[in-house]
Amino acid sequence: MTMVDWLLTEQLVEIFQKALVKRPALNADLIARDPHGEEGVLAGAGTSVRIDARDGSAYVVTPKRVARLLDERAYDLVSFPDLIGYDWISPEMSEKVALKDDHFDRLYLYPRDAPPIVLDRLGEAVYPLMTFLGRVLEFRSQKVLLRKLDDDVVDTLGRILLAASRGPFFEESELIEIAGRGRESMRVIAGMWPRMNLAAPDLRELLARLVTALVSGASTGRWPEEAWVEWLQEPPERLETAFEIFRRVSTGEV
Repeated sequence: MTMVDWLLTEQLVEIFQKALVKRPALNADLIARDPHGEEGVLAGAGTSVRIDARDGSAYVVTPKRVARLLDERAYDLVSFPDLIGYDWISPEMSEKVALKDDHFDRLYLYPRDAPPIVLDRLGEAVYPLMTFLGRVLEFRSQKVLLRKLDDDVVDTLGRILLAASRGPFFEESELIEIAGRGRESMRVIAGMWPRMNLAAPDLRELLARLVTALVSGASTGRWPEEAWVEWLQEPPERLETAFEIFRRVSTGEV
C-alpha cells in the first residue's frame, strides 16, 4: 500500500458517495468489502465501485484499477500506475459535440505501451468516474509528469502554443490545416497550458505538428527574425529538443 493508494481510496469513496446522494438512480454501487477490491489499502481494504453498464455488462473500479466483470470474475482492463490519460466521448475534439447525445457515457482510457481501451454505455456513472479518473491522473500522472519536465521545457512549449495562436506565424486556414482547429480554439489551449492532461495523445500530436511547421518555416526563412525572437525566444533546434523531452516523458519512456 502506498500513500497514493490511500488517497485514491478516500477519493473513490467521497466522489461516489456524493454522486449517489445527488443521483439516487445512479447505476453504481459503492461496496465496502468487495472480493474484487484491494486488500492492501489499510482501512479501505476491499473498497470498490461496481458500475452496471447500459448494455448489461459491468465494471469494477478500485483505487488501483478498472476491471470488467464477467460471470462475477474480474478481468483487469487497466492498472492505474499505467494510466496516462483518458478522453470523454471521442479522442477527436471536433467530434465531441456531434457524439454527445448518443455516446455521452463513453470513455477512452490510455494505458502506457498499450492500445486505447473503450468503456461504453457507462450511463450516469460516467460523470463520477471521470471525476475519479481525474484524481488518478492528478495523483499518479500529472504531478509526476510536471516534476519530470524542467521549467524551461514547460515555458518553451507554452511559447509554441502562444506563438501559434496569437503570433504572426500562421493564417487561420493554415492553423486549421496544421492543427485541425482555428485560432480561437488554439487560444483556449494556449491559455490552459500546462493545466491540462499532459499525457493526452491529442495534445502530444498537436505540439508535434506545430513544432514541425514552425521549424520548417524557420529553415526556409519564412519568419522575420524579430518575430521569432519576440514570440519563441529559442532557436529552432531548441523547440525540437523541448518537444522530444516532452514526448519521452508523456509516453513514459523516461
